[in-house]
Amino acid sequence: MYPEIDIGNFTFRSYSILYTLAFLVSICIFWIEMKRRREKFKIFMLISLALLLSGFVGAKIFYILLNVSCKDFLKIPISTILGQGRIYHGGFFLSILVGFLIVKLTRRNFWTIADSTAPALAISISIGRIGCFLNGCCLGSPTNLPWGVKFYGIDSSLNLKRHPAQLYESIIMFFIFLFLWRIIKKNYPEGYIFSRYLLVWSCERFILEFLRITKPSPFFSLSIAQVICLAIAFFAIYNLVRLVKTGST
Repeated sequence: MYPEIDIGNFTFRSYSILYTLAFLVSICIFWIEMKRRREKFKIFMLISLALLLSGFVGAKIFYILLNVSCKDFLKIPISTILGQGRIYHGGFFLSILVGFLIVKLTRRNFWTIADSTAPALAISISIGRIGCFLNGCCLGSPTNLPWGVKFYGIDSSLNLKRHPAQLYESIIMFFIFLFLWRIIKKNYPEGYIFSRYLLVWSCERFILEFLRITKPSPFFSLSIAQVICLAIAFFAIYNLVRLVKTGST
């Protein structure tokens, strides 16, 4: 676990470095695809900035809603907002909403833009999860497997090894990125690529939740993230079936 990286006289948080790298790489991937689709650079920049800001805000809002009581938030609102702690699903949903509004205002096709974002979203999670691993957050559950990892400073007094769930997801999402990048240039109907991304992403996250320290939900002993993943997967399947029935594939 390396939550901080020293470069000369400066100290940087590894989490921030990796998430900045994730954004830079994903925005390059997004631009390559938008350019291939002959979209204007100003539209690309508008959508990119909107998704970045809404993703950051949504992830923080969702984290506060699930982890901070109203009383505690009112005590130190600024520190809570600026402090650590974000939940990806919150950022994802707010980005979808903001992205939909911007795409409609600019008179673009939502599904065309959504398809263009799919590989970028996958690689951003792949890189970002390395930051989670170095930071010692999004912890895996205890394990006796030989590749289990000790997170010193968190479990140092317990001699406890955990699943490197962050790295599991990083590797899986990298292969999902390669898969999406391979099929994105094929002549699929609008919405197909994004729906495939939603399906494989939600499935991998649902399974990995069994190897993570999770926040339970009231539904069948599943975590909150698993319930969300099920909803996303059902939507993705519905949209894929719709495309097949309309004869678009």
